Amino acid sequence: MKLTKFLLSKGVVYAIILAVFYQIAMVGLYIYGYHVLPNGVNQLAINVVNQDGDKGEAIEKQLVPTLSKSFSKVITDKELTESKEELDSRRIQMIIVIPENFVSNLETGKSTIDFYIDESNTTTVINTMEAVAKSVTDNFNQAINQGKLTNILKSLNVTITEQEQITEQLNNSVVQNNVYINKAPGSMDYVMTPSFLSIAAYASSMVVAIVLMNIFLAFIPIIGTWKAFQYVEITGCVIAVVAPLFGVIMARILISISMQKLIIIYLQQVFMQITAFQFTLIFSLFFGQNGIFINIPLMLAQTIAGGGTMPLQIMPDPFKVISYFTPMYPNTQINFGILYGGPMFLFEIRLLAILITSSLVLVLIVWRKWSEMKNSRVSVSNNVMG
Repeated sequence: MKLTKFLLSKGVVYAIILAVFYQIAMVGLYIYGYHVLPNGVNQLAINVVNQDGDKGEAIEKQLVPTLSKSFSKVITDKELTESKEELDSRRIQMIIVIPENFVSNLETGKSTIDFYIDESNTTTVINTMEAVAKSVTDNFNQAINQGKLTNILKSLNVTITEQEQITEQLNNSVVQNNVYINKAPGSMDYVMTPSFLSIAAYASSMVVAIVLMNIFLAFIPIIGTWKAFQYVEITGCVIAVVAPLFGVIMARILISISMQKLIIIYLQQVFMQITAFQFTLIFSLFFGQNGIFINIPLMLAQTIAGGGTMPLQIMPDPFKVISYFTPMYPNTQINFGILYGGPMFLFEIRLLAILITSSLVLVLIVWRKWSEMKNSRVSVSNNVMG
C-alpha cells in the first residue's frame, strides 16, 4: 500500500478530522469563555450594611454611587445576618459593613470598615474583592485628605471648628479590616483543587464511557443487549469506586487535607465519577464513535462552566446554560464546601438529578436503538424463511 492511499484511508481521515476539531473546539471555547474577564466582574454582587444609623447613611450615600460605577448589583437593604447567609451561599461576593460609631470613632483619628469575603471561592472573586476593599479604603482616606468629607460632616450638624479638628485627625485614619469566612489557604493549588478533582473525575469517566461503549457493541452478539448493558453499568460503577481513590491520594500528597475531609471528598468523587460516566455514556451509545465530537467540547466547556475559575454570575450565557445540566459545576461547588466550607445540599440534589436523568435516558437509548435492531433482524429472518 502506498503512503498516499494510507493517508487517505478512512481511519486516518477520521483521526485528522478529530485533531482539527479538537483544536477548533479548545481554542474557540477557551478564548470565548475568558473574554468576559476582567470586565465581567461588574456582575458580582456586593451588600452594603449600615450599622451607624443616620450618621452611617451619609457615609453610605457617598460609598454606594462609587461602587455602582464598577458593580451592577450593590444592595443596601439587607441586615448583616441575612447578608452573611447570602455570602456563604455565594449569591453575593462581599459585604461592606459601616460599623456602629464609625463616624464617632473618626473623631479619635481611627475607624474601621469591615469587608466580609468568602475564601471558599474562585481566585477571580477573592482577588477582585480584596482589591475592592483596598480601593474603597484608599478612596475614603483620599477623600478625607482632600477635604471631601466636609460635606458629610456638615450634614451631621458638626460645627466648623469641630470639622477642622476632625479633619486634621482623619488623614489615613480609615482602617481596612478584611473578615474572611470559610477560610482557605491562599495559594493557587488549594483554590484550584476542587475544580481539578471534578475535571479528573469527568475526564476519566468520559474515557471509560468511550472504551466500554466499544466493549458493549462487541458483546451484544455474544450475551445479548441487556446483559451486555448490565455488565457495562457494573464495570462503570466498579471503576468509579477505584479510580477516584488515586486522584484523592494524589491531592493529599500535594496539599494538606484532614483524614475526615479526605474520606468525604473520596465518597463525593465516587458519586461524581458514576454520574459523569452515565452522562458521557449517553453520547457514546447514541452517536457511537462520533459521540466524541460532543463529549470533548462538553468537557472543555465545563472547565469554565464548572465554576472553578470564574463564578456563575460572570460566565458568558452559553456557559451558564451548560453549568445547569452538566455534573462538573455542582460537584465543584460541593468540593469547595467539603474542603473549605459553603453550600452543598442543593448541589447534591442537582448532581443526583443529573444521575437519575442520565440513567433513564441510557435505558431508553438501549431499548429503542438495539431493540429496533433486534426486531429488524427477526423480520429479515422471517422473510427469508417465508
